Order: sequence, then C-alpha cells, then structure tokens
Amino acid sequence: MERSWTRDERDSLQQLQMFNVRQPLALLLAAFGCFGDQDRNDFAKVLRAIAIISFRYNVICGLPSNEQEKVYNHIAQRLAAGTFSSAREVVSALQPVCSEDTVFKAAFADKELRTTNSRNKKVVRYILFSLEKHCSGHGFDFENSDYTLEHILPEHPEQGWDAFDSQSYDNSVYQLGNMTLLSATANRNLGNVPYLEKRIVYSESEFSISQGIAKRYDDWTPATIQSRQDWMAKQAIAIWNISF
Repeated sequence: MERSWTRDERDSLQQLQMFNVRQPLALLLAAFGCFGDQDRNDFAKVLRAIAIISFRYNVICGLPSNEQEKVYNHIAQRLAAGTFSSAREVVSALQPVCSEDTVFKAAFADKELRTTNSRNKKVVRYILFSLEKHCSGHGFDFENSDYTLEHILPEHPEQGWDAFDSQSYDNSVYQLGNMTLLSATANRNLGNVPYLEKRIVYSESEFSISQGIAKRYDDWTPATIQSRQDWMAKQAIAIWNISF
C-alpha cells in the first residue's frame, strides 16, 4: 500500500508521524475507504487538512485532544454512514478543531521547542524549511544532512553575548525566533562566535530566512528574538492555512 501513496500524501503522513498524533487514525481510515478508490484527490485534501490542523492544534497550541478526538470520531462515523460525499464537506466539519488564526499566531509567537529532544529538533527543521519555501519559493529537503539547524544565540555561548543574563538566556535559546538554517559546512566553521561575526555568514547564506536576519537586525538581543518570532508567526498563518 505504501507504494501507492502520492508524494503529497506521503509528506502529510510523515508529518503526522513526526507530530506524534494518533487521534485522526479512524477518520483517515474512513476517508480512505470513502475516497481512496473513487476520488484520490479528495482523500489527499482531507489528509492535508488533518496534517495542518495537527500542527496548529497539537504541536503549536498544545490544546487538549479529548474534544478533538470526539470531532474526528464523529466525522469518521458519518463518513462510514455515507453522510459525506466530498472532501469539502469533511474539511468543513473539521473547522471546530482548527485553532483560530489569532490563537495560532499568539501561540506560535511564544513557542519554545527544546532541540535537545530529537523529535523537537526534527519539528523545528520542518518549520524552518517551510518558512524558507514560503519566503523564497525554494523547496529544500528538510531531512538532508547537508543543512543544519543554527541557534543564533548558541546553546553554549562564550564571549560576546552580554545582552543575555542567565534568565534571558534560558528564556531565549530555544525560542523559534532564535533558530535558522545554514549549510553544515558554514555552521561547523561558525562555532559560537559573537553575533556580528555570525551576521556576515548569514548574509552569504543560500537560505533567505538567514539572509533576512543579517538584513534586519544590527544586534541580537531578547527583543530582536521576539521581533523575529513575531514575524515568523505572521508567515505561519499563511503557510499552515485551511480555506473553509
């Protein structure tokens, strides 16, 4: 069966696995049973919508899953009963468990993911590569080891980071706004040098989101990290969006 998945379907399924969500399984099985043979595009639309909802509701907003499961199971029952005849109807029924833009944006602007956890690290890479594709139009393979996750304020800072005391360091280092992308070679050569030296490397990066840091920020402080994360949150609304 795996060989029959389209690339878009496989991407969405891999995202659900990465997000570690299991609540929509019954709904996906029902949707595949309903649309899998008749209209594969409809199944792909439902699958994609569930992946986006899972990112917004579960990963970023961290909302309780009990109400979500009720909605999913109710839709699965209606699919099995033949109540829904199109993906449009299913996606519309999912609206109650798609976090509103204002809630999603606020949660994204405050999100911290500790990349000492391997799953979190993979999710952060997924987020950053999605932002890159949105901003530059260039789609990179986010699992490619040629590209690495860069903490602008280093995880183990040395000299040149006087803007951060111990508390602001703890509050900042794993904020999404403190992370970007670099080639593995550039990241390895960069090490833990001060921001002004990093900024030169960012300006020459193949990643537009890293170039943007060099263009927008003269220094790196808790305030600039929050400013960048607020900008990221605005982009996130457009990237992880469902039209109901």
